[in-house]
Amino acid sequence: MNKKYFAALLVSILILIGYPYYLQWMGLSRPEKAVPEETIPVVEPAPPVVAKPSVKASTLPFKNELYRIIFTPRGGSLALLRQGDVTLYKAGPEEEGIFGIRLLHESEDLSQEMFEIVPSPEKESAPRFTYEKEGQYRVTKSFFVGREKPTLVLEIEIENLSSQEKHFPLILRYGLDVTLANAADEAKVKAAQYAAGELQSVGLGKIRKTPFATSAALEWHGLVKKYYALLVKPESKLIGQETHTEGDRLITDLVFAPLTVAPGQKLATRVFVYAGPQHYETLKEFGLGFERLFSQGGLGWLRTGILISLKFFEKITGNYGAAILLITLLLKLLFAPLTHFSYQSMGKMQALQPKVKALQKQYQKDPTRLNKETMELYRRNRVNPLSGCFPMLLQIPIFIAFYQVLSDAVELKGAPFIFWIYDLSEPDRLFTWASALPFVGNSFNLLPILMLATMLWQQKLTPQTAGTPGQEKLMYLMPIVFGFVFYNLPSGLVLYWTANNLLTIFHQLVIKKIPIALHHEDRESHH
Repeated sequence: MNKKYFAALLVSILILIGYPYYLQWMGLSRPEKAVPEETIPVVEPAPPVVAKPSVKASTLPFKNELYRIIFTPRGGSLALLRQGDVTLYKAGPEEEGIFGIRLLHESEDLSQEMFEIVPSPEKESAPRFTYEKEGQYRVTKSFFVGREKPTLVLEIEIENLSSQEKHFPLILRYGLDVTLANAADEAKVKAAQYAAGELQSVGLGKIRKTPFATSAALEWHGLVKKYYALLVKPESKLIGQETHTEGDRLITDLVFAPLTVAPGQKLATRVFVYAGPQHYETLKEFGLGFERLFSQGGLGWLRTGILISLKFFEKITGNYGAAILLITLLLKLLFAPLTHFSYQSMGKMQALQPKVKALQKQYQKDPTRLNKETMELYRRNRVNPLSGCFPMLLQIPIFIAFYQVLSDAVELKGAPFIFWIYDLSEPDRLFTWASALPFVGNSFNLLPILMLATMLWQQKLTPQTAGTPGQEKLMYLMPIVFGFVFYNLPSGLVLYWTANNLLTIFHQLVIKKIPIALHHEDRESHH
């Protein structure tokens, strides 16, 4: 039993450490179903807060309640896109911005050409840019910036100035700054594409080695980093994409089906953009499958359920830490019958050890008979030798889902609990020092120490079944290993585990007061 318990603990540690690398490696199969037609959401324009450019101005600043943007005539694009205090993209003076376009088979690269700023008599919320190739075509780009939600709409209008019908294969380029605060955040950076109800994503590590390219119909495409995303949903049909890295940026070229424009006619297409935090409810409201970014993966349903529950209890208590404690209590109550049976079974096994040792001595030369008699002993006393592992194994998926929610959900970013715990998505950091130390870094985190203490207490209360004194000492080593593993994990996760330990200890103390009832044939062995 001790060996199985040790193996289960070791597996849980390996899962915790290896899961970010698994996410980075994992990719889903490419969807091949036809893409249903979608209508892009309508975004109300924000009131204009646009500075009037001078004749010599090379950029055009814009600001509203949600965004700070710098438009540039180079490509009629965005040289800066900042949402709140987070920079999603920033181009240098000679670099192209995002949402520039190219027309295949045309000699001009419109992402590098200087567009003309067109004054708008309607006083739209963002500028309009135009570029004309005499006698061939005129391109007009208009931006509309959302005020209530972090969204933008880009309208691209192409006018055919020639005397012949023309086909314009359009490519739209956009990008996301993905400078990493620490190595662990690399697992949160990915490119995603959605088609036929299926989400496929590829991590930054893979894209660095090989560009992520698709030659199939798509509904939308996105670039994602920790807490934030840039999601692009065109009105026109997408027939492919290629995503690659340029320094600390992810860059994507979206390929549109050719736009056919008759002589002297115009054709406009719109592109809907979500550029902001990955709030689950907000993403879901658009009805485009954006929320699948959060619920992707085998534990997505559990992760989503935990997040929804946390938000529900946070509305009641006004504190995410209290919400974590309430969910921990509910989960403990849910698993209480199984845990109760497990500890009762382990208590009986401990009480039956004299009888087991007597059988081992009696049948030491007959392993088959020994196994039969031992199983019969456990059967008549209603003991399951594996029951001690079940509650812990069942908690591993919940533990992983909690870890993902507390690490990835922007709702918990900066969420305080009490006293020194200011951010449940980060270690609690009671105090810090200048130089980093091995394993612990540059901060003293009190909550993992408290968790370690509760694990040692719980281990002391846990009935010890078979095993040598050396094996029992090894079991006391496991909480120390867990203490190091948990030391720099989100404080919300450590809070959950510590609270779970305390509830388990309380349950064990209650069970210890219940007399152990053995089968009448075996009561002599129980002292």
